[in-house]
Amino acid sequence: METGRNRLLPQSLGIFVWRAKCRRLPARVELDNHGIDLHTVRYPMCDEDVESTDHAVVICKHTFEVWERVYHWWNLGNFSSTSVNELFNGECNNVSGLNGNLLWQAFEWVCGYLLWKNRNQKIFHNISRPNSTLFNDIQVKSYEWIKKRGKKLNIEWHQWLINLASFGSNGSVQAGV
Repeated sequence: METGRNRLLPQSLGIFVWRAKCRRLPARVELDNHGIDLHTVRYPMCDEDVESTDHAVVICKHTFEVWERVYHWWNLGNFSSTSVNELFNGECNNVSGLNGNLLWQAFEWVCGYLLWKNRNQKIFHNISRPNSTLFNDIQVKSYEWIKKRGKKLNIEWHQWLINLASFGSNGSVQAGV
């Protein structure tokens, strides 16, 4: 699965994923490594560890809770990624078919992107949304982008919310198989 482009999403999400994988997001550790003097390098969402791209998008307990909800919703078992590169590797063994992997990749990219945006809201506006609200936003935004750009997938909102495995036979999604 190509990791630089996903036809179901705006190109900006592919750029976000590429930047995350190359450590080109302005995480505090990366800024500090480039000589930018910061008051702190701790991650503001949890204040328990330094803010790296991996911590902000994958490892932080708040981020991890969102990913756990995502994996539960997709019937994928427990979330176990420990890095952005591992997370955005492009394939999911429990999702079948080309469209299934494309859909999973799109959803995964939206999730990472909105987790990063939530981090930015906390840093720049001191606004942090609860994980349940963030998860709902991920469901809505991913559906909007995928529905708009994946017209042949024929995904309905009630199917999207209730059961991703119900997308059925046309190579769509069969999660948890």
